[in-house]
Amino acid sequence: MESCRRHFTLLWAIALSWSIICVNMFTTSAEQLGDLSDYELASFDNPDILDEPQRRASKFNHFTLSDHGDVYVGAVNWLYRLNSSLEEIQNVSTCDDSRPDSGMSCYRTNNYNKILAVDSTRPNSLITCGGVYDGICQLRQLWDINNVIMESVLNVAAGFEDASTVWMLTQGRGGEAMLFVAVTNSRENVRPITRRNLDTNSFLSAREDDDSIFFSVSPISVVHPKYVAAFDLSGFTYFLVSQKEDLNSFVSKISRVCQGGPNLAAYTEITLQCSGSDGSVYSLVQAAHFGPAGPDLATSLGLHADEQVLYAVFAKNQGAPGTSDVPIDHSALCMYRMTDILAAFREAVRGCIQDGNIGNGPNKIDYLEGSFCNGYGISILDRYFCTPVTNDQNQTPLFKYAKGIAPVPSTAILELPGTLTSSVITTIEVNHTIALIGTSSGDLLKVNYP
Repeated sequence: MESCRRHFTLLWAIALSWSIICVNMFTTSAEQLGDLSDYELASFDNPDILDEPQRRASKFNHFTLSDHGDVYVGAVNWLYRLNSSLEEIQNVSTCDDSRPDSGMSCYRTNNYNKILAVDSTRPNSLITCGGVYDGICQLRQLWDINNVIMESVLNVAAGFEDASTVWMLTQGRGGEAMLFVAVTNSRENVRPITRRNLDTNSFLSAREDDDSIFFSVSPISVVHPKYVAAFDLSGFTYFLVSQKEDLNSFVSKISRVCQGGPNLAAYTEITLQCSGSDGSVYSLVQAAHFGPAGPDLATSLGLHADEQVLYAVFAKNQGAPGTSDVPIDHSALCMYRMTDILAAFREAVRGCIQDGNIGNGPNKIDYLEGSFCNGYGISILDRYFCTPVTNDQNQTPLFKYAKGIAPVPSTAILELPGTLTSSVITTIEVNHTIALIGTSSGDLLKVNYP
């Protein structure tokens, strides 16, 4: 138990700041002032290298743990390998200005770490992707991060600092492990969602027809999704995103793809709505965490003991509600029963199949290439969520890409005027659900519920 708490404290310290800092801690039952440094067990600062101040920026992007307890940190222009006490074992620059195709070297633009994942499919392997070189990824050795085993041929991650990338390494087509990636469309012809092979011969490649989703309109100026989280559940990979809705207002969505389907045609998305106590809308999701509810929370929500909950922090947008993707310092925490979300996904597929009209219909996703909703008066089978063709020898296509019409609503259980949230994670202590919320100013908020 002590080891778990130790890692929990250390990882939050890395995620929230350049080094361990003092934070304010609050609870819903009583306001308390705490100092995180009182719990400090170890710390790590991004070191300065003489004569290279411009090559180091004061920002960590990602971290991950290996089974042997080492901590890997993806920072701007650098990778670090630390031991469990946060003592540096190795560092390596991710600036390779000797490359002949170095059109965006680190001297011209910083290389932001976009993906950092331990590759569980092969021993001693770490996947890392940066923004330069159009989002190229590398496979490195865990025990020697200087050693690049192989490199992806095509771009995988988003290319710029403010272009988001989220991922999930999990089981995919044919039971093989695959990397599911969602990216902000920072370039023309970018594929917003892909599932990628981990094979040595085709490292992080994606079949254009079966493993990719394409935009049907200019992505740079129109859709511009900002992905904030990914998780998997019961054979599906889920993505949390804020984006324009029907080329108009900005909303927050949760989308999913079937991990083992023959292709990604069954991609489905629904809208999440987070409302304040006064009815105002927090339109931009900032972070999310998927996990169980504590016994007290489960009882208050009428949940079964094994039901899951989606916890998400949202922000209001700059200007009139829903008119921009710029968040302001006014946030809220909303919770969603996973049973409600799954019901909304089922309704989206039902509407696309039964209410479609020769390829069209309100459940069609206009901004995705090839989307259609055909009208068939048939029962909705679970297999359609992965394989959207008729269950007969004709294999008639039923739909391609579906969206929900009505949002899944939630009323905020916590509102934070004057605060812009940036992360959330939950844990259970005895019967209580505790949410730890990070803010853009480096504070850590502790919320007990109920």
